[in-house]
Amino acid sequence: MLKVSDSHFPLLRRPFSVYKNYPTGHPEKGKSGCLLILYKKVGKGTQKMAEFKKGQKVNMIGPLGHGFSLPALPSSNDIILIGGGVGIVSLYSLAEALESHKLFVFIGGKTKDDILCEEDYKKLNVSKIFIATEDGSFGYKGTVIDLFLSQKKRFKRNRPLSIYCCGPAEMLKELARVVKFKGVVCEASFEARMGCGFGACWGCVVKTNDPKTPYQRVCKEGPVFNLKDIVWE
Repeated sequence: MLKVSDSHFPLLRRPFSVYKNYPTGHPEKGKSGCLLILYKKVGKGTQKMAEFKKGQKVNMIGPLGHGFSLPALPSSNDIILIGGGVGIVSLYSLAEALESHKLFVFIGGKTKDDILCEEDYKKLNVSKIFIATEDGSFGYKGTVIDLFLSQKKRFKRNRPLSIYCCGPAEMLKELARVVKFKGVVCEASFEARMGCGFGACWGCVVKTNDPKTPYQRVCKEGPVFNLKDIVWE
């Protein structure tokens, strides 16, 4: 959760996923280390961020919530990453951690200008990168879920499969509709507007099939949920 202004406006912090992280002493970043955040100017908060100066101090709270769980699968098994729009950013550190596995990366956007991070993913040890744009300006014409369905025959049905995804709610809803969860683990990182980021305000809940706690907070119990646990309305 990033504070974008020293004044009272905008009042609320803005939630972001970490794109890349370099620990202290990393050969590329020297003694200090750093976090990289990829963002798009869409409102007053991100407009303020675009006005930050090099060397400016920024107040941040994090890390928050729960991330992806690493699969208990042999490295020969297929792992699929599906990112819609800026959702692909949330999957990059996971892809780094899973380089020893057989990775297939699906990147989607409305137009070619919405396709992000392709070159960085190419630097990782991924088996193949698939691109989809809804207007057909780059790669497959259609949604990233349409593209995933067109490639399903690549993935063997007789062994477990792990899918990790992040993107707009409609994309996740469509993926939940088409995935057969038997033998498939599908974890999704949800995007949501957040008031506080640590569970106090209950402003970012999603409905789940848990009878004890049907409404769970994206910032606290999430942002990563098992997709089969989500109730879509």
